[in-house]
Amino acid sequence: MKKNSLFLAFCISVLFIFSVPAYAQSQSLSYTVLSDTINKSERDDRLYRVIELSNQMKVLLISDHNAVKSLASIALPVGSLHDPKTQQGLAHYTEHMVLMGSKKYPKAASFAEFLSQHAGKYNASTYAYRTAFYFEVENSAFEGALDRLADAIAQPLLDPKYANRERNAVDSELTMARSNDGFRIGQVDAETINQDHPAAMFSGGNLETLSDKPDSVLQTELEHFHHHYYSANIMVGVVYSNQSLDELALAANKTFGQITNREVKVDDIQQTAITTQNVGKMIYMEPAQAKKVLYIQFPIANNIAQFSDKSDEYIGYLIDNRSPNTLFDKLQKQGLIESINTNLGPMRYGNSGILSIFVGLTDQGLAQKDLVIGDIFAYLKLIAQQGINQQYYDEITKVLALDFKYPDITRDMAYVEWLSDQMLFYPVNHVLDADYIATHFNAETIAARLNSLTVDNARIWVIAPNQQTNKVAYFVNAPYRIDDISQQQKQRFIALAADSQFSLPMVNPYIVDDVTILAQGDSATDSKMQPFDPAGNHFHFTSQYFANEPKANIIFSLRTNQALQTVENQVKFTLMDYIVNRELATLRFQASVAGVSLSSFSDSGLSLSLSGFNQHLGDMLIEMLATYHSATINDANLELAKSWYLEKLDAADHANSYTLALQTLGALSSSQYFERESKRAVIPTISVSDLQQYRDELLFNSVPYMLSLGNMTEPQSLAIYNELKHTLNQEARYQIEPNIMIKKVLDANITKHSDSTDNALLVGYVPANVDSITGRVTSHLLYNIISPWFYDQLRSNEQLGYAVFALPIGLGDSYGVGFLIQSNQYDPAYLYQRYQAFYPTALDKLNELTESEFNQYKQSLINELSMPPQTLDEEFDHYLSDFSQSKFTFDSRQENLARLATLTQADLVDFYRKSITHPTGLTLVSQVLGTQPDKSINGIDGVTPYSGAEALQKVLHDQ
Repeated sequence: MKKNSLFLAFCISVLFIFSVPAYAQSQSLSYTVLSDTINKSERDDRLYRVIELSNQMKVLLISDHNAVKSLASIALPVGSLHDPKTQQGLAHYTEHMVLMGSKKYPKAASFAEFLSQHAGKYNASTYAYRTAFYFEVENSAFEGALDRLADAIAQPLLDPKYANRERNAVDSELTMARSNDGFRIGQVDAETINQDHPAAMFSGGNLETLSDKPDSVLQTELEHFHHHYYSANIMVGVVYSNQSLDELALAANKTFGQITNREVKVDDIQQTAITTQNVGKMIYMEPAQAKKVLYIQFPIANNIAQFSDKSDEYIGYLIDNRSPNTLFDKLQKQGLIESINTNLGPMRYGNSGILSIFVGLTDQGLAQKDLVIGDIFAYLKLIAQQGINQQYYDEITKVLALDFKYPDITRDMAYVEWLSDQMLFYPVNHVLDADYIATHFNAETIAARLNSLTVDNARIWVIAPNQQTNKVAYFVNAPYRIDDISQQQKQRFIALAADSQFSLPMVNPYIVDDVTILAQGDSATDSKMQPFDPAGNHFHFTSQYFANEPKANIIFSLRTNQALQTVENQVKFTLMDYIVNRELATLRFQASVAGVSLSSFSDSGLSLSLSGFNQHLGDMLIEMLATYHSATINDANLELAKSWYLEKLDAADHANSYTLALQTLGALSSSQYFERESKRAVIPTISVSDLQQYRDELLFNSVPYMLSLGNMTEPQSLAIYNELKHTLNQEARYQIEPNIMIKKVLDANITKHSDSTDNALLVGYVPANVDSITGRVTSHLLYNIISPWFYDQLRSNEQLGYAVFALPIGLGDSYGVGFLIQSNQYDPAYLYQRYQAFYPTALDKLNELTESEFNQYKQSLINELSMPPQTLDEEFDHYLSDFSQSKFTFDSRQENLARLATLTQADLVDFYRKSITHPTGLTLVSQVLGTQPDKSINGIDGVTPYSGAEALQKVLHDQ
């Protein structure tokens, strides 16, 4: 299956593993090292091994002596497609129930509490075709966490006393997802495919589908589902830590080896999900969020076995390409679209999947959707006729090889979740490189796929407000309509695209061909000791962890005290940034393909951020800024920008309830906040000349600040800085703006309304007159300790909602802790009562912590904050907070650790009291009232009401 050329293309070293029996010390269980190979990058010094335990469970072992934390996962190839029709959502419900206590660890919250004591966390997920469980934890606690996960899978109690609790949790989770248009699309999709296919069922489950029925008792079905499918022989595991491979094998054998092998065989799905009766369709759907999307689905076979061909990826690369006069470029310049993205889901329906094209439409694009559709099919035809070219495939191969050789991977629990998926569906020797292999340019396969991408074989969705509909999707309440695509419509698509002329993509000029590691010497440390300069600063640092990578990070900020101080200027900045980024679309795409991320954002002005391979970073930064100077600001572009901005403001208003509650914190944390209503009022008043004048003022009268890290020399970085600085007013000056500091007792209540049925309540507490370093570390430690207590009491025991969590809060230079619940059943007034009941209980538990327990929590946080970065981006993040605050000593991390080392239990309890039970500072209530016509929704009384975050922020600044 593997070609010799792959070794050259990817510079892969192959770890040969010989098949030898091995026996766990002091254990009766054995494991076998599989006779297979693990393909890894030549730069990867981790050790890998795949073993098969005596229960036939396959486990990937990863020994990494530099591991900053330990990770593990378990996955099985069973998901919602395997639900019985009488209990739809059972796979999801089972995922919940197995974590509600086990034979060895019967307490439902024991796993969460153990992890919280050891800088850890866990999660689980159910897809159509698989279920997975995964965690991360500090290295010293790895075996304890591994044993708890294994026992939960092997011997869950499945206690009926938790049944209603977890049914409600599942129902709340799915209710909360009603505002997610991806979930809504999924349900409409289920109702419009072949109804005999298991993907036509309601996959998530709710109180109705997960219930006792005349021919189906839920508890019996739960126990049967677990007994039938949770079998070691179909499971895979991943174990990652700083221990040796032999030690990891023994740990896996001791824990995962206890899972019973029931010799299960998962039956193949026989039905076809999308038949000839389900294509050639137009589907119209109204979204929950403010958006306008064209979504085209094409059915494909499950071709995951051909992963090394990358034939469908090849087609997606050409469709998404943003070179001049490609499909994207032309439609964008016509003002019809915002984006085009191709997505591949070969396993969406288990035995089959879809190739899909998502197109973000403008208002004009929605009005001319038939033209957009016609152009898409015309471009697909052009690719079929002229675009099947080895040159494009070689470009893909080279990019994938570079990505594999120099990966940016954060090895956390999401990483082992991904690896367990790889273990389920790819040969074990390709678990690392399956996504990076492109070894077989199969022109015939590409041509055959392109020939299938026709209107007659498509399901074309129009997702936008005010569509004519005649159905409502079950549970998600999404209005939709499905029609056959008429012959007249097909002819119209062809006719409208008849005059369209496209070009195939150009060769990407930014693909890296120089990976030289530059000698930096001591000069890179010279800029560290600079004080803040109102006329600008430049800093360059040598990477302390990734000096052998040909990558760098740059942030270049143009700061001015006037840029964002008025609502008019904030609106102008956003409109300008939108227009410029449309013109930067080609550069952004080419950079992303070449392993470089480009972004822009507001930070006392304009900030440009670049990260990735360093070869072209300087040129890209100069081109980005030049585009801000040269971008065309005219009536047409301004109208597009205004329409886009209004839609974004509307989308923020229609977020789910807990997001609406959190928006208040985000608003207060910004340097200067204005309500969305104020911005809506200003948008129509902005003229072309207004925006041009703002742009010219910003790009001339700003002060430059630049920070770089990685594979470039100090002189190179400084030369870029000086070249850009020379375009600015040398007399301009910037002054550091003061942050919020809570100094006295305040309370505030901000109320919002949601068009969903869910309510939400965020209550935050920030004590007064606590220095920023003490506040930051104390609030973080307090959050780590009380978060599982809050979840266990209010989510697990009282079942108040699905989204239940504590969170650390930062407002300027003040820090505290907050509590948030989204609930479909209870209003904010009742939730607030339950919060108040929790607070004294938590205080008692804080006081009752033993010295050993407190020190364990504290050491866990010290370990977490001391962890070295896993990527250059993470290392850059260590500098960014101080850079944005103009704190050019860059020592906040060291200050945090030093203060944390001296923190006592008494300090923690005192902080809790001054924050919550005897507040000395800010008590912030952010409540969201849902829409439930049949129920009275009561908000919180007795807390000072504010019209919004803008009004409250002024009070906080004026303290």
